[in-house]
Amino acid sequence: MGSGNRLRGGFVVFGGIAISVMAAALAGVAQSGSGAKACGATVKVTDHEKFVVNRYAMDAMRYVPGTATVKSGCTLTFAFATPGQDVPHSISIVKKSELPRTTAEMQSCKVCKEIKAEHVKDPTEPAGPHNPILHWLVNAGRPGLDVPGDSISIFEDADKGAPPGHKSMVVRVSAPPGTVLHFICGMHPWMQGAIVVT
Repeated sequence: MGSGNRLRGGFVVFGGIAISVMAAALAGVAQSGSGAKACGATVKVTDHEKFVVNRYAMDAMRYVPGTATVKSGCTLTFAFATPGQDVPHSISIVKKSELPRTTAEMQSCKVCKEIKAEHVKDPTEPAGPHNPILHWLVNAGRPGLDVPGDSISIFEDADKGAPPGHKSMVVRVSAPPGTVLHFICGMHPWMQGAIVVT
């Protein structure tokens, strides 16, 4: 199945889960006593498909790493691991209890439907030229990532309506030390991870 069909298929399998697509970058460089020092972590989206005739099709789309450790006030960079990926993704902060665990939960994914409604014009359709992204960044709490409802996204396929400059996102992690932020991709519910804030 081609990438375009794969994107459309994702909406069929997951009940029309549309996804956000990226935001304007927010600053987040920590200061040390001797001058400015960059701090933070990077989470990338990697994608690999494998097909065995008459046996299975495997989609190894995932976050790398699945758990990122970030100092409070520092930045999280969200990006594609390789060029040419043509589907949008998000890092959307949710309550741990909202993460789907079973196939049935992923197919219905209640929180994914809430995520898509915050980002695209028509949440029943894929993001693209006829369904533009209205909000690249959703901020439910303080500026940065700190509470469920915060969401950032990336998208790099201009043919599918991604504007330039959305291949990566840098956002400050504003949650206090000791917080664990659980996240999901609103388009691909099996993609889940966590940010451990120190």
